[in-house]
Amino acid sequence: GEMRGGQDRGEVGPERMRMQRRIRQAFTRAVRNQVGLSDEQMRQLAPINRKYVGERQALEHEERATRMALRDELGKASPNQDSVAKLSEKLQAFPRQRLDLNDAEGKDLGGIMTPVQVARFRALQERVQRQLNAMRPPAGGDARPLSIPDSSRGGGPGPG
Repeated sequence: GEMRGGQDRGEVGPERMRMQRRIRQAFTRAVRNQVGLSDEQMRQLAPINRKYVGERQALEHEERATRMALRDELGKASPNQDSVAKLSEKLQAFPRQRLDLNDAEGKDLGGIMTPVQVARFRALQERVQRQLNAMRPPAGGDARPLSIPDSSRGGGPGPG
């Protein structure tokens, strides 16, 4: 078979699918109960939620693709300076894009909820996102920031 796409590690087992669905259902119940949304608010929330979930996934997908492209380029014998610069710049923009998404979502939520409800909804959303992330294997394992130990400054004429 010639079915070798880059999809091998994105596969989600049925067990994990079930778990994620359970978490999402619990999230929906909690939104209703803990955030205290009316049926009308729940109806208005659905399309907003779908929109931003979709946009976040698209952003995440793009960020992963950009990371991989950068890794590929850096893996070459002589990486293209221009490509590396462009990809690096693109990567640095993702956190800002995420913040912009959050702001836009906040405005939309503010249109259907009170400030207290928005704050409660956000806290709940974060908790659920952490649960879902915990079930997902780390993408490429480059999420941990590395600190450079001070000992690396040895040798060579320093400034001054």
